[in-house]
Amino acid sequence: MFSRDRIAKAAAELADHLQIIDTVRSLQVGQKELADAIKTLGQQVREIQTELRALKAETRLEALRETQTIVNAVQGGLNQRIEALAVKIAVVESGVYEARWNGHGPALLPAPTGRLASSNHDNGSIL
Repeated sequence: MFSRDRIAKAAAELADHLQIIDTVRSLQVGQKELADAIKTLGQQVREIQTELRALKAETRLEALRETQTIVNAVQGGLNQRIEALAVKIAVVESGVYEARWNGHGPALLPAPTGRLASSNHDNGSIL
């Protein structure tokens, strides 16, 4: 019936077949492990992206705060200079008018006109 050669050949084929099945199973396990690792990496990348967005927003907010501080400082300095200039103008005007009214001013001093002479600032002028 069956010769030893045929039995050995069938056994070798069966062993090869079983080895192929084991190799396929190992490949399937490896493929699943790779898929899990890729999924984990994807989650980590999404977490990093979220952290970067938050960091970017935080950096923008900090830059905006610093910019606002600088703008406020410059604006405060400018306001102080404008106030000092207004005081100087008021002092000069007061001295000029006083000198003219007291007769100590120059004879050719013009009568006060224009924006500086008026205390009514409803015309939209700065001074």
